[in-house]
Amino acid sequence: MSETATLSTIIDARVKEAITLYCKERGIKLRHLIEQALVEQIENEIDLEAYRNRRNEETVSLEDVLARSKKRKS
Repeated sequence: MSETATLSTIIDARVKEAITLYCKERGIKLRHLIEQALVEQIENEIDLEAYRNRRNEETVSLEDVLARSKKRKS
């Protein structure tokens, strides 16, 4: 089992009410929802940074890939 830590924050009471209701309706734990949301946010930021670093790279069309593949087989 992985090590755990406590995280404390202050959020708008309406947001807390909404996520609590959301979790109850779906039968999931608040802790799980928050942990997954944080992990997804971090992953999205990493993906976006990778995209920004590579967005100007040359692309290769599917037609070119297939044409090159056919040439290699010949």
